[in-house]
Amino acid sequence: MILSLTLIIIIYQTFISIQKQNNDTVISNHFVTMIDRFFSIPAYSLPLLEGLQNFGQQILPDYPFSLMSIYKKTLMPLVIIYVTHPNWAFIIFLLLYYLFVRPNSPIPNRPFLKFNVIQALLLFLINSLLGATFRALPIEFRMSLYGLMLCNTLFWFVLLTITYSVIKSVQGKYAKIPVISQAVKIQIDNRN
Repeated sequence: MILSLTLIIIIYQTFISIQKQNNDTVISNHFVTMIDRFFSIPAYSLPLLEGLQNFGQQILPDYPFSLMSIYKKTLMPLVIIYVTHPNWAFIIFLLLYYLFVRPNSPIPNRPFLKFNVIQALLLFLINSLLGATFRALPIEFRMSLYGLMLCNTLFWFVLLTITYSVIKSVQGKYAKIPVISQAVKIQIDNRN
């Protein structure tokens, strides 16, 4: 638990220092409307549900009862739907790709919205890869102390990255996640 909290503090401080060092915007300044802010947030539900499915189900029962009861009332019904209908994630991924990432997408050019959707799709793919890799590890390791520590660390990485991105979206600013945001910027620059 102490290792996880230390890692969370390190990740948080890294995000803060990167944000302070890079005051320039990721993409050229465009006016960010409330519509862009509002519609950029739901895209992050896909990587959040993937992270909760991959890591949250294993470690959340060990958390205090108050946190678990909040989780059961808010996100658990969505995770159950997500787990029971895995095809929906694939359909939503393809729909978001069709609407925002494709060169001839039907949505008009909205850089802020496109940035957040592509970033959410990349986070989803990273969460899927991390989850598949973790599940491929031997069960003895996954259930050991080190496996639970790794699962806890991955869970908090997913949760903090998505929370940071959503907060930046609400503020109308571009989230600057190392490597991921740079890949999104390259993707958007290549499309324009």
